[in-house]
Amino acid sequence: MSAFTDQIKNIAQDLLNLEVNTIIKPNMTGRKMPLPRHALMDIAQTYALKLADLDLPLEMEIGPGSFEAFSIIRERANEGMKAIKTRPSRRSLKKDEADMVILFRIKRMSDQIKGIFKSLENRKAELWDNNVQRQEVDDSPPLPLLSKELVLIRKIWEMGVEEIAMQTLIQMDGDVLTRINERYMNEENAILHKLHEQNVRTSLRFWGELIGIVKDFFGTLVK
Repeated sequence: MSAFTDQIKNIAQDLLNLEVNTIIKPNMTGRKMPLPRHALMDIAQTYALKLADLDLPLEMEIGPGSFEAFSIIRERANEGMKAIKTRPSRRSLKKDEADMVILFRIKRMSDQIKGIFKSLENRKAELWDNNVQRQEVDDSPPLPLLSKELVLIRKIWEMGVEEIAMQTLIQMDGDVLTRINERYMNEENAILHKLHEQNVRTSLRFWGELIGIVKDFFGTLVK
């Protein structure tokens, strides 16, 4: 019952703010997120490819989506950030800034994934570090993830290393913050602005419905 109550509290806390992202993606597969072990491998491989594209290649003989893999990826991204900061002359200020954003995301998300792994280790989950090969996943026990951990992995998998064009954050107390990449501030991207606005409206409506459901649920528990 205690674990169930904690999960309900986590869900309620997650509903205190809303984040809507509009992402520019060059191509889409249209597939849903696979099993978490596969999803973690997808994330690690996406990060590794991006690091190689930024002249930060890495070679991994270990499980492609394991705890150790994300440790290596995290350190490589950190090295890249330090290299950009210490360059005597910036080749391209805007490119450096864009690279820093991506490297920081890779580093931060890798840290969060490592946190999930450590939590799984503390819960004594079997193969908690996901140190398996792709072809071994179907014969491996599923990762016993908490709902918030699964949501986090899904968000990281969906976001990848794509460019965020627009982002809106809405807090329960009424604060609203919208960030727009300066590349998409012109009138040529008016349709993108409209799409983001529609996404915010849809999310707000769905958010309100979720809050109503949670409110009714807590009311039932009290009764």
